[in-house]
Amino acid sequence: MKWNSCKAKVFAASTFLTSGLAMAGPDLGAAEQQATNWHAIIMFVIFVGLTLFITKWAAKQTQSTQDFYTAGGGISGFQNGLAIAGDFMSAASFLGISAMVFSSGFDGLLYS
Repeated sequence: MKWNSCKAKVFAASTFLTSGLAMAGPDLGAAEQQATNWHAIIMFVIFVGLTLFITKWAAKQTQSTQDFYTAGGGISGFQNGLAIAGDFMSAASFLGISAMVFSSGFDGLLYS
């Protein structure tokens, strides 16, 4: 019984000591500092600000739960059909890309 405990401790210690070597990657040199991409930051802030503005504007338009759930009865059949088609295409592309990655590896991401 003691021998098994000793073997387990030796195995655990050797695994612990060699795991650092297995996780060490190659030296890639010094990292280079890239310039701040102000265009991307400004576009992000504009996008978030516009989204918050639209959300606040839409929240003021609804006065009751009926307005919220049925858009006040102002959605036509064509608009509803476009929304349903958009939902379907979004789900189909999400599931389809997952299936492509599963079947052909990361090369399936080329189709997204």
